[in-house]
Formats: sequence, structure tokens, C-alpha cells
Amino acid sequence: MMTLLLSLALAATAAENPPADGATTTTQPAKPAKPKRICKTIKMTGSNLGRRTCKTQAQWDASEAANIDTINQGYKQNVGVGDSPLGGN
Repeated sequence: MMTLLLSLALAATAAENPPADGATTTTQPAKPAKPKRICKTIKMTGSNLGRRTCKTQAQWDASEAANIDTINQGYKQNVGVGDSPLGGN
């Protein structure tokens, strides 16, 4: 019984007093929030079934920009006109 009281008293004083070596307790910084993923069902040519693709908004934007660039390059090579109907150069 006496050892229980002694251990409780030591635990209480340890919690009240800061560490003597100058170290301070710090909390870990919060993890940054994960970007929200957006899922779309993409229909494949020649099939009635779609394929589900999930990406972040930034990845969808980059994919769309890459597709537009590819279309513009093909238009310039095949038609030989300066500006494509999709805009851009």
C-alpha cells in the first residue's frame, strides 16, 4: 500500500515539473491534408463498359492540358494552318 502511494506521489510531481535538462515537449505538426481525389468513369471506344479513373484536380487539369497540346500539334502538322480551332499556339 505504501509503495502505491509513493509511486502516485512521484508520478504527480513528475507531471508538474518540467524536465531539468532544458528539453521542452513539443507537439508534432499536423499532417497536411490529402488533396481530394475525383473519380470519373471513362467510356472506352468499342465497349459499353467504362473504366473508373481517380485523380486529384491538379492531375485532371494537367491531363486535359496535355490532351489539348497533342490535338494542337496534330492539327498544325496535318492542316498546316497557324492556329487550331481549340485555341493555343
